[in-house]
Amino acid sequence: MSIFLAHAKAVPDDVIDSWVEHVSTVWQATVVAGRDDYLKRSRALGGWNHWVRDVPFAESWDGAPLFSVIVVPVAHFDLPAVGSATQALIRGFINAQKPAVAWDPETNEVRAIVDVIDTGSDGWQDTGMLVFHT
Repeated sequence: MSIFLAHAKAVPDDVIDSWVEHVSTVWQATVVAGRDDYLKRSRALGGWNHWVRDVPFAESWDGAPLFSVIVVPVAHFDLPAVGSATQALIRGFINAQKPAVAWDPETNEVRAIVDVIDTGSDGWQDTGMLVFHT
């Protein structure tokens, strides 16, 4: 299993690195931070907008999916807002019929994401609100 870690852009590198290490250990999977995949593949894809649309459907040279699940770190499950890029990534994974999961790094709790609702916000950091499986 390969996991795409959809962290916020403002998260410090050392925190991202610790999340990648933790998730890969706990889930026994390969974990790629959004930061790292973006730096590796976005230029060849034509930039940010193309990369965001590609991630959920990306394949290796042999046709295998690059990512089987998206994990979204959240600070809490009460009001789990995400930015526009994360919102697009989650919708892409759901449309590709791949699991989308929210993860609280403090409690290690996970919840299945079933949708992302538009908030109507003009800000790029809180354009979507996660909807969880009940």
